[in-house]
Amino acid sequence: MTDMYKEGRKIYDVEETVNPKAIKYTTNAKPKIDPGKKSQLGSGAVKGAGSQTPIESKTLPDIKSVEKSVLQCIIGQDAQVRQIITAIYRAINFKTIKSNVLIIGNSGTGKTETIKQIAKQLHIPYTIEDATKYTQEGYYGADVTDMIYNLLDNTDYDVEKAQNGIIVIDEIDKKAGHEEHDVSGTEVLKSLLKIVEGTKIKISLDEFFEDTVDFDTKNIIIIFLGAFSGLDKIRDKRLNSNPLGFQAQNIAMKEKQKSKFLKQDLVAYGMPEEFVGRIDTIIEMNNLTKEDLSLILKKSKLSIFKKYRSELRKMGISLSYNTKLFECIAERSLALDTGARELSNTVNFIFENILYDILANPGKYKKCTLDLDIVHDNTKYELS
Repeated sequence: MTDMYKEGRKIYDVEETVNPKAIKYTTNAKPKIDPGKKSQLGSGAVKGAGSQTPIESKTLPDIKSVEKSVLQCIIGQDAQVRQIITAIYRAINFKTIKSNVLIIGNSGTGKTETIKQIAKQLHIPYTIEDATKYTQEGYYGADVTDMIYNLLDNTDYDVEKAQNGIIVIDEIDKKAGHEEHDVSGTEVLKSLLKIVEGTKIKISLDEFFEDTVDFDTKNIIIIFLGAFSGLDKIRDKRLNSNPLGFQAQNIAMKEKQKSKFLKQDLVAYGMPEEFVGRIDTIIEMNNLTKEDLSLILKKSKLSIFKKYRSELRKMGISLSYNTKLFECIAERSLALDTGARELSNTVNFIFENILYDILANPGKYKKCTLDLDIVHDNTKYELS
């Protein structure tokens, strides 16, 4: 018997398999992988998740306190954070209402990080999946049942805990029918319906297919993420605004900005109607401004600048700079149109030579002064 590997999971060549149970593999039965092994397709183990009982509404922390904690990390998305938290609480409190959420937003607007922070506060296991790695059933590549296994990985195979977890599927817009390079994209979306609709899926917990369970997806919270580039044009076309005159155009622009994306826009984009019909909540993230990016650096608990400052303080080195530096960093990052994600690259660039000098001369320096031009030339600093 020869064996192959499918995205890190061992599979068997059916033609050479003598164990008839192994043939079940072709119908999406997957062998359990080592719980200690890092999942290649998903991530999101929450500390202690495997040992905790599934979260119930009566044990949930106060929704206001969760919102406050998340907003200490996520900047510029106050209304969106509240919408996402409310959708997750709704799913937990009202078990009879299936909650499938779509979050639309450009790269670096905080879609994924918001969910991570909420899951952390609620101690809910989650897995983050890249939709582009998935293919329709019967084709080489990952299929939707792998998402279940990745969620199980993150709970040490605690089935009950995993059945109350979160599956986050990113880049879902890349599976729309208009993508010519992925002709099976819409088929993948349709295959997702079995977990979106809350059905039971038979899965194997060992490589011999002797220990199988019916995994119930009815309480899993499904959250789809995507940038949906060009969706705004479809919305504008739907609104059919083509007024004459400068003032009329300004009024039309404001109306477009206030208008929300509708399910019919997603269908026009290329998403299957039966898939779109199962989405309960559509949330649109704000594009981050220069002021937002500056505030992320100054105030967010996730600020990489604050982390550098803290680490230098531990080494006995104080950091001196003009607060306009945050605006300079934000402006440089904004030019690349990747939102908050580019902040890390810019800040790492700033401290690159500084760290080398400090580490090459341990105990020599007590103060580091940053020049505003260091954003473009990382030699513009002084150590003393």
